[in-house]
Amino acid sequence: MKHRVPSLAGMVLLLSTPLCANNLEVSNISIVGTTAVQFDVSWDNSWFVPGSNWDAVWVFVKAQDCNGSSNWDHVDLSVVAGSHAVSGGTGLTIEASTDGKGVFIRRNSLGGGTQSGTVTVQFATEIEDAATTNFRVFGVEMVWVPQGDFRVGDGSTINANHSTASLGSNGPTPRAITSENAVGMDFFRNDKGGDNFITAHNGLPAAFPKGWAGFYCMKYEISQQQYAAFLNSLSLAHQFTRTTNNPTAAAGTLAMTNAANQNRNAIVVSTPSANGAPAVYATDLNGDGTYGDGDEIACNYLSWADLLAYLDWSGLRPMTELEYEKAARGTVFSVLNEYTWGSNTILQATSDAVNGAGTAAETSTAMGDGLCAHNGGASTSLGPLRVGFAATAVPSRAFSGASQWGIMELSGNVWEQTISIGFWNGATRLPATFIFTGANGDGQLNLLSGDADVATWPLLVTPGAVVVRGGNWESDAQRAQTSDRRFVNSVAENSNRLRRTGGRGVRRP
Repeated sequence: MKHRVPSLAGMVLLLSTPLCANNLEVSNISIVGTTAVQFDVSWDNSWFVPGSNWDAVWVFVKAQDCNGSSNWDHVDLSVVAGSHAVSGGTGLTIEASTDGKGVFIRRNSLGGGTQSGTVTVQFATEIEDAATTNFRVFGVEMVWVPQGDFRVGDGSTINANHSTASLGSNGPTPRAITSENAVGMDFFRNDKGGDNFITAHNGLPAAFPKGWAGFYCMKYEISQQQYAAFLNSLSLAHQFTRTTNNPTAAAGTLAMTNAANQNRNAIVVSTPSANGAPAVYATDLNGDGTYGDGDEIACNYLSWADLLAYLDWSGLRPMTELEYEKAARGTVFSVLNEYTWGSNTILQATSDAVNGAGTAAETSTAMGDGLCAHNGGASTSLGPLRVGFAATAVPSRAFSGASQWGIMELSGNVWEQTISIGFWNGATRLPATFIFTGANGDGQLNLLSGDADVATWPLLVTPGAVVVRGGNWESDAQRAQTSDRRFVNSVAENSNRLRRTGGRGVRRP
């Protein structure tokens, strides 16, 4: 994992590269007067298919006033077309977000491979006292999921959404989503897989994201380096909220869990908090004081509140379970009991059978179609694998465990935490109403609590509000199926810091 701390003209410009699965690097940061930031960006295995889909890097900026607070504040960027430039490379396009919270950087023509260039991004307003301001530039790899019809459910008779078609020899019929218009709940099944349906009962409003509209989805689950970088941008008070063990603990203390329950979570206090200053965090998988050896492992022990805080801070948002199925299945027809690579074939990968354990090159010793981190058992030495561990140059979706769009590990590794469409408890539908509108994070957290503060997000987990999808390194194969939603009524599984729970975010431009 590359990390540099260059300096220029009195400014400390901190580089944060949150993901290295495709060798994403943001480097050579400089400030152009008081109006823009310039940096080099490069990443491997990029692609662009015009009219179909592509990957991109979501870039956002944080700033700290050296003469004032130790807080890192979000820097809004210009949304004016043409205010951002690419030089020193070819084939890159910069897309400004509509709210100025960041920019998307992507290829601009058909092709694939390593992509790089020098990028200049305009601030929304001039930075006052730029010479005494610290800056950090963050990047997250994303994948474009295009607008279009898709199907919910795979014909399974248990734990899945589907249409009101009667059960027959071929099972229930998957439900087609053909717009973002309001819909009734006629495709919703009983949580336990019984034969009861809810017909037009408290349907989903038009504002609730159903996956039909295009959106960007994180290519990988949040890595441990990404979460550590997030912690390193927080105030001391917020670090207390976003970790299990205190930031004042001794160097080497695990941050997210206790030593008896590590499960490959390697985030530790590298420099304890002192005199009110925030702690510094890093990864140390082997516990030998060598930092960075767990950076690329998917981050487990993330509660729902932790996930929302990370997404709000980064300008992203949680996805709905319908968007999860769109990101996983794509536009193709469902396969009964399928996984997110489009077939019902699955091959076990576990963290006690890998090459290069804990490194950027960690790969499973097993190899074949449907490779998935699942069914590993609850041993404290087992846990999630590196994000993108199954990705190869072999042009096979099943061999790499990828979704139709090229999104990785939507089945297995760690739970995907999503906004639920609810469930039927035998008497009523929970939750009774939906306020989630798909609003993106604004880059800032609640000043007092360190929690996400987007008004329309379900900040508290109540029955039916949140559901984990896609299985995890510990769960059995059925939980990893694209349409399985077994834990929709489990508050504990959907809210706590658990060894099997992580997540990722999405964003509409």
